[in-house]
Amino acid sequence: MRIFDFAKVADWDDRLKTLAELAEPERWTFRHVPAASPLPVLDSYIKYTFVRSFDQQKIVEAEQLACFNTGLLTPGQEEIFGVFTISEDYDRGQPISALNKKWWLKSWSGSGDRMLTDFMELPRLVEYWNDSRELVFDPKLQVQLNLDHIVKDNLNRFPEELGGKVNRDGVPTDLGEHDEEEIEAPAGLAEEVPIPIATRNALEGAMKHSIRLAQRSYRMAVPQFYKSRIQLLLPLYLRNPRRPDLALTLERHGGWYRAATVLYPDWAYRHARLLARPNSEWLGGFRVDVLEEARVH
Repeated sequence: MRIFDFAKVADWDDRLKTLAELAEPERWTFRHVPAASPLPVLDSYIKYTFVRSFDQQKIVEAEQLACFNTGLLTPGQEEIFGVFTISEDYDRGQPISALNKKWWLKSWSGSGDRMLTDFMELPRLVEYWNDSRELVFDPKLQVQLNLDHIVKDNLNRFPEELGGKVNRDGVPTDLGEHDEEEIEAPAGLAEEVPIPIATRNALEGAMKHSIRLAQRSYRMAVPQFYKSRIQLLLPLYLRNPRRPDLALTLERHGGWYRAATVLYPDWAYRHARLLARPNSEWLGGFRVDVLEEARVH
């Protein structure tokens, strides 16, 4: 269940800004991809964390309050909880529905907040994996590249000089103000897209280079949670050896990996943040400039 189905929520963007100010500083913005939300990484993080909390029955209710664990910490290392109070419009004589929601999002509260003393026990963190080995790249396993499939389905995500729609600054030129990650191409379109040889060759070289890097450093592969499964992310350097143009997703299938698709690094960062704050430099971890960027926003 989504947080907007569970409760009445007013001024969502302002609520996110308040939460970002309460939590430890980190990057909640996109760097290049247009987004409807001013804090798209935090927006996605809280929405999915709530859904996961509901699915895992980790929303705790007291007589007049309910709360869930956001998974975030204050600079003083207090856990932060989303707190709900009973809506003034709630009719106890009627069933809960979209027009008769029981809860209203009241605030974000640190674990030391007196408001939370109403709860016998505070909610636990959500869980995303059962086997921690899923989070680490296994260098002994082979990777199936699927070059033609990836190029056909994602050509627009490549640099302009390789037939795509991403300019030299890393900004997609085919996206408007809204995040269109979930919009799928019309059926049959991928089969009609010719595969530029230069694009295929550049992708193959970048893939093999990143796999070599991951085989030598476990920190190169960053885990992400997407469509209810753990995947691994690797950087693809197509133009600049210091700034990846794309992130390659790897899915593990028993004794091998399948290269599933490529994402804009901003989207990859958003998915990775569900599991933990990414500490890999290529994805935008804890460098000084990243933290300064977080404080500015």
